[in-house]
Amino acid sequence: MVGTGRRARHAVVVLAVLAGLAAGCSTEYTEGTSAPPARPDTSLDAARTKLRLVQQDPCYTSRDLAQQWPVCGRWEEEVRTTASAAADARPGDREITDPAAAVEAGHAAFVRAGCRAGASADPGACVTALAETRTAVTRLATGIASAG
Repeated sequence: MVGTGRRARHAVVVLAVLAGLAAGCSTEYTEGTSAPPARPDTSLDAARTKLRLVQQDPCYTSRDLAQQWPVCGRWEEEVRTTASAAADARPGDREITDPAAAVEAGHAAFVRAGCRAGASADPGACVTALAETRTAVTRLATGIASAG
């Protein structure tokens, strides 16, 4: 009967934990707040910060693109949104909008070649597309730096 008591205590503990988790899901503390929902920062400074981060990623820094491209789908998406944010922040600045369009073109080539999932019938197309995106990122960084 010792095992039964232990199981009963275990069941009580599990129920207490579940009750605590359920209580934590309450909307009591968030309903009626006056705080606006968080929105992403679309300023040029935010794009500059994001760009610095994507430039530290192995998808940007690796010398072996043939080895690296299969894990770069998420990086391609991040770079695309960063380039778009930069272009939105400075829509009249061709030193930013042109490289941003080139990032979009490189990303589109990456997607078209079926590279996002990390497997493609044409790995050479994936390497070429990744190289195109990386070159555009370098141009975008230069454009953002000159924007001050």
